[in-house]
Amino acid sequence: MGDCHALWSRVLEVIATSSTPAIQSFFAGVRPVGLQHDRLIVRVDSPLVADWLRQRYRASIEAALQQLCQRALQLVVECAPHGAVTPVTPPPDEPPAPLSPSARTLPPPRPPATINPAFRFDTFVIGSSNQMAHAAAYATAQQPGKVYNPLFMYGGVGLGKTHLMQAIGHAVLQRQPRDVVHFISCERFTNQYIDALQNHTLSKFRDFFRANVDVLLIDDIQFLSNKERLQEEFYHTFNDLHMQGKQIVMTSDKSPQELQHIEQRMVNRFESGMVVDVQSPDFETRVAIIQKKLEQYGTQLDHDVCYYLANKVRNDVRKIEGALVKLLGYASVRHQAVTLDLARECLRGYVAAQCVTLDAIQKAVSDFFDVRIADLRSSKRPRAIVHPRQIAMYLCRELTTSSLTDIAQSFGGKDHTTVLYACRKIEQVKEQDEMINQQLHALKRRLGSSEERCEQVQ
Repeated sequence: MGDCHALWSRVLEVIATSSTPAIQSFFAGVRPVGLQHDRLIVRVDSPLVADWLRQRYRASIEAALQQLCQRALQLVVECAPHGAVTPVTPPPDEPPAPLSPSARTLPPPRPPATINPAFRFDTFVIGSSNQMAHAAAYATAQQPGKVYNPLFMYGGVGLGKTHLMQAIGHAVLQRQPRDVVHFISCERFTNQYIDALQNHTLSKFRDFFRANVDVLLIDDIQFLSNKERLQEEFYHTFNDLHMQGKQIVMTSDKSPQELQHIEQRMVNRFESGMVVDVQSPDFETRVAIIQKKLEQYGTQLDHDVCYYLANKVRNDVRKIEGALVKLLGYASVRHQAVTLDLARECLRGYVAAQCVTLDAIQKAVSDFFDVRIADLRSSKRPRAIVHPRQIAMYLCRELTTSSLTDIAQSFGGKDHTTVLYACRKIEQVKEQDEMINQQLHALKRRLGSSEERCEQVQ
């Protein structure tokens, strides 16, 4: 067993030379358990993390093993039973530490009334758009304060950030019922702080958050923007909790670096742990979300109807659920079965509001890369224009139902093969270039909140 631990430590050293801190921290929950013949066996707590290791990192890990051992070794990834934890035996007859007077006067509610009982890991639909965020949240729930602290999740509205955050709270309380989990929106935190200032109870406010809370879940942290005194208060609350080994989880609609009017020292704290983005769900994930909801409602729909919903209502999980509820209610009121024609009739206006136009994509890309729309549509070939043009073509293909010919015409009458080449090029390089991935995610978030959505003319 000692050999496998030593070997795994050396593997991590090799990986550290060619990866980012976020990727390195991903391996914190991977435990070596055995070295048998030509196999190194490691164990993780989450099936998702196991799949992620096998799909994304097996090749690089096995290459590192061959480099270190001068022979081929196979990586075997085992997954502990869901929710299994290593039992910890407390010291015998050890009395609990006495509470301070201030801690006794402010017992927080347990379980928190603000946590949605439906927001658990087993009700969360995992897809390629959110699997890293889910893995980080699940690992955090298994070892709060130790694995990813703080955990910062960001992305557009309605993508599941709050669901994952509250799932952490449920999982922590299930495993450690005596822990105090406190979920609060940044707006409510602000209001409580103002009330404490006005009522001269600031010490009680601080005692509650800094002495009582074991896991702090704070939603929409971007609302700290332009609030200097509140940032100062949260900065010290953050530091106190972090120094005590208490878990902090935050959500935002932007990455830490994109937050406006927030002190750099705050941004540095947000980036000191694990930062993961939650992206818009792809088609397969949207279908899975619809099917999961239908399962909860105890009903079924034809695959064609599910595919119609998944193809037309994009970007926002809440809107997908809202469209489904509207469709089922519409069919119930009319005493009709849910057919594809009925779905088209019911959601005609709803769907129209969700589509992204080719013009909107070109404008978003133009603003993002600081190039003129006229240049995107021209035949100019410098890289400063070619790259944004290819990005725009790729997004037009992915986010609209327009044909290749229609997309090509919108870029100055180009041939459809030009669009096809651009899409293949971006698809290929985004797997290897993290910067391009970040550009695509940022543009999708912009388009997801754009008011320029309208029904795409087929």
